[in-house]
Amino acid sequence: MHTLDEIVGAIVGFVNTEIMASGHAIGASERFELAGVDSMALLKILLFVEREFGFWMPEEDLVVGNVASPAALGDYVARHLRTG
Repeated sequence: MHTLDEIVGAIVGFVNTEIMASGHAIGASERFELAGVDSMALLKILLFVEREFGFWMPEEDLVVGNVASPAALGDYVARHLRTG
C-alpha cells in the first residue's frame, strides 16, 4: 500500500518532470491552475494516476477539491486506494 507522502511525491515528480518547464517546479500544495497547468496537462496527470495507481478517476470526482493541487489529488488517490 502506498502512503500519502509517496502518492503526493509521485504526482509532484511526474508533474515537474513531464508537465512543468525546466526551472518552474511546483510544490505539493501549489494549485495546478496558478502554476499554469491547463486541461490537457491535467489529462496527462490523470493518465499518470491511472498507470501508476491502477484506476481511472470517475468524471463525477473531477471537482476542484480533488484536483486543485498535487496534495489534493494525492489525498483523493489515497482515499480511493483505501476504500477500493
